[in-house]
Amino acid sequence: AGSAALATSGLGWALRRPAPTGPSPVAPSPPVAPVRPPLPATAEWSPHRHAGVNLAHIHARGRGYGSDACRRQLDALARHGVRQVALTPFAYLPTLDGVDLRWRALDATLTEQDLLDCAADLHARGMQPVLKPHIWCGAFGRGGASRQDIRPAEHHGGWARWFEVYTEFVTAQARLAARMDAALLVVGLEYLQATLEAPGAWADVARACRAEFAGPLTYAANWWREAESFADWSAFDLIGLNAYHPLDVAPDADAAALAAAWAPHLARLGGLSTQAGRSVLFCEAGVPSVVGAAREPWNASFSGPEDPTLPATYAEALLRAAAPQPWFAGVYWWKWFSDHVDDERHGHPDPYGIAGRPIADTLRRWWAPAAPVSP
Repeated sequence: AGSAALATSGLGWALRRPAPTGPSPVAPSPPVAPVRPPLPATAEWSPHRHAGVNLAHIHARGRGYGSDACRRQLDALARHGVRQVALTPFAYLPTLDGVDLRWRALDATLTEQDLLDCAADLHARGMQPVLKPHIWCGAFGRGGASRQDIRPAEHHGGWARWFEVYTEFVTAQARLAARMDAALLVVGLEYLQATLEAPGAWADVARACRAEFAGPLTYAANWWREAESFADWSAFDLIGLNAYHPLDVAPDADAAALAAAWAPHLARLGGLSTQAGRSVLFCEAGVPSVVGAAREPWNASFSGPEDPTLPATYAEALLRAAAPQPWFAGVYWWKWFSDHVDDERHGHPDPYGIAGRPIADTLRRWWAPAAPVSP
């Protein structure tokens, strides 16, 4: 392993550049905290906790945010007791090693006005919008890469330049969050290399966003290692986490077994919460509707026979296990689409889709127990 050279960026944070032959830095694990036992059955959901979903925009006029089709889905979300809805605008990065982030008027199917209209539609139904901007790159998806692989080259200006451009993007989103009276701004998600190599930079991003948006802020870290490596939780109001933790269970595990399998993960998250002095919000949680997928909830390509009941069992288990924990701030399920008719990929239903499936009734029983069963 080589030593790391330190430099100071123009934004004021210490920039760590690991030597090419050295391993990525790994933060020590947080202490293990006591875990309260899972609830035996559905219980009343605290009004102080987030009861959310991620609303995926269909990239077609008349099918996405602000459309009549979307308003019908918002009606369904309200009936299911959803209180917060995460809206996910995009910026586009042509290459993983570049800094040329683009976001102005690139997608005719999703304008700033569409986002504002959708936010107004949410408020009209008694729900709160949450703004959760993403980066998309052509190397993602079938290209095999993810946001965790973004790493700007030094000849493009490295992390110093990347964070300057990203801060410009996300502060524009913070101004939009203020205009839509958002309940929360998620300033970024799963940019693992940035977290490991630029400690302090996300705190600078948070400070820039607070100048534009008075509401709470979080960052959605990857479950795998980022939450523990994140140096800047003190700059945020909540520890954010995309909670796709692997559960060591049999393929036919019931809700009780799944809930018990959450215990080691909850113990570490409780320790992290104590260490950072912040509650933990699951910015994403979900599982593909495939037999055995609870062992790899993050894997959208998990192979096996379809199991439409697994997401419902998984949701019941997660809520039973997490709800008793005093540090748990709530959850946003992945995902509900702006038009239920089109929640398909390549002619097949999206494996994480919620609308019209058994998991929707599980969420309704927790979040709106008095409401009738309806799609």
